[in-house]
Amino acid sequence: MRTNDDSDDKSGGPGHGDGVDDTAELTLGDGTPVTREGQPLGEGGYGDVWALRERPDLAAKIYKRAPGEEQLRRLTAMLRAAPLAEEELQPDQPPLLAWPTDLVESGGRPVGYGMPRLEPSAQTPLKGLLQKQVRLRLDGATDWKFLVGVAANLAYMTARLHVEGFVVGDLSSANAVADRSGYITLLDCDSFAFRDALTNEEFGSDAFTDDYACPERYDGTEPTRHSDDFALAVLVYQLVTAGNHPFDGAPKYGAEESTRKDNILSGTSFLVHPDRVVVPAQLLSAEVVPPRVLRLAKATFGPGLREPARRPSSAAWLAALDDVREDITRCARVPAHSYGGHLDACPWCRRLADGQTDPFTRSPGRVGGAGAASASASATASASMSRPMSSPAGRSRTAPSGTAPSGTAPPRTGSPRTAGASSPAPSGPPPSSGAPSRTATPRASPTSTTASTRPRPSAAPPTPPPTPTPPPACAPPPQKPGRAPRTPPPKAGAGAASGNDDLFVLAAACGTLLVVLLVLGLIIWGIVALV
Repeated sequence: MRTNDDSDDKSGGPGHGDGVDDTAELTLGDGTPVTREGQPLGEGGYGDVWALRERPDLAAKIYKRAPGEEQLRRLTAMLRAAPLAEEELQPDQPPLLAWPTDLVESGGRPVGYGMPRLEPSAQTPLKGLLQKQVRLRLDGATDWKFLVGVAANLAYMTARLHVEGFVVGDLSSANAVADRSGYITLLDCDSFAFRDALTNEEFGSDAFTDDYACPERYDGTEPTRHSDDFALAVLVYQLVTAGNHPFDGAPKYGAEESTRKDNILSGTSFLVHPDRVVVPAQLLSAEVVPPRVLRLAKATFGPGLREPARRPSSAAWLAALDDVREDITRCARVPAHSYGGHLDACPWCRRLADGQTDPFTRSPGRVGGAGAASASASATASASMSRPMSSPAGRSRTAPSGTAPSGTAPPRTGSPRTAGASSPAPSGPPPSSGAPSRTATPRASPTSTTASTRPRPSAAPPTPPPTPTPPPACAPPPQKPGRAPRTPPPKAGAGAASGNDDLFVLAAACGTLLVVLLVLGLIIWGIVALV
């Protein structure tokens, strides 16, 4: 077993004996002299990547230890192979893969290989896109929509490689890079697993990265399409949550500290068992994840954790992400905010209103925020392993074309996948033929809105009507428009009844007065009679 930070001085490395001195003379396989220039473009446990003065279009990976026979057979087989060779690139698009194109020799013996050179300043490792401080340095272009596009591009390339019989093996945030358009380039291709079409020899790989390795890799199992699917699921979840790892957090029971590797091996994911995990305070809510993507993630980290065949395929991830890209909403208040159409309000504005950090703007609070990928599963655990980049950064895109076998990529045609705009959808159900078609048209730049087979409308989303303000609790009901209040007419006969009552009262008063006068008269008559 070899993890991503193992060095070549251990048994089981790629070769034997001493490596090449930095001053040694180098030649390409055809005898062309080349010279290493400046400092290494990238450094790794197995070798360093150099620019070549005489060949600005190439970079050379020089092994730290001379490759052995098996490694030489692998390199020879890789030079014969041409994965993704029929994918048409845009004029400004870098290679899809940092794939070997020539042997590099010193003193007549192979010491490394040449590959397409990528400009490091034009590329960003995926691990950088998972960090808020890096995203903010990219001129505000890496909003949520961009990250979803990058995830879709990554799913497409993985699915396309599976169709062609290649396994990435060490798929991680350090071994893939994206350019400003969202095009992806995969690095460290000498860790791919594949079969040599000429000799039929199988070449495996013992390289993997802890944060992205499924449990069976620790048992010494060779990488498979299913192990790629697990790593892809982790990367997609990280991208659509701006950096959250699905195995972040510390178990509520057991060890006080736990790395992501520990959580993967124990099946401790807050997505599957939220009651068992204490998550970091800044962890984004899973509600920002579109429902279809969330279902795939739960299937991968739940039943698929121990049963590789139950993991959703890269083709399933591609289809889900394509659907997401067709239903993305732009925030009407903050231009840098975009979010899934399954939400009725901007989640990033809601975070700001709640006093939390915004992953996409320079909001108050901790810079890393929810967008910074934590180095360990718990808030205090040590950082998990990460391999230094062994080749310069680069970008890419693509979408599987042709008929995909069961569990692999669906047939697709169209222009290069775009991260900032909508992506082309699958062109329809697979044809009945079992062999994948090799025709593919260029895919649009990830930030383009014009070169897509299914372009989204460029108009801004309509502004919803204002919500009526409810009346106060004690206020009378609102008056219906066009009607004035009316005084009810008096009931018939009501006026006559009132007049009769007045006459009755007057008669009663007169009668009372007459009675009083009669009594007074009798009293006076009695007094006179006595006298």
